[in-house]
Amino acid sequence: MDKSDGTEKRFDKIDSQLDKIVSAVAKGFNDIDKALESKASSEDMQRILSLIDSFAKRLEISDDERLVMANQLTRLHDWVEKAAERIDLKFEH
Repeated sequence: MDKSDGTEKRFDKIDSQLDKIVSAVAKGFNDIDKALESKASSEDMQRILSLIDSFAKRLEISDDERLVMANQLTRLHDWVEKAAERIDLKFEH
């Protein structure tokens, strides 16, 4: 066996191992690229946060409106009770 044949075989083995490493690294980068493609962009996140803010504002307005309506109903109820008392009518609720 020639010394150069042994060296050639070792280089072939090293080349084979390097090919496996390069393939694994390339696959890893491809996986990372795919993951980054499916990640939401900062514009998407900003749009989502804006929608959440608008929903929160609507809920706040709805709560305020309900509170105002409840106060108006209470005032109306009190007025009806007083009016019923004045005309001597029994008001049952």
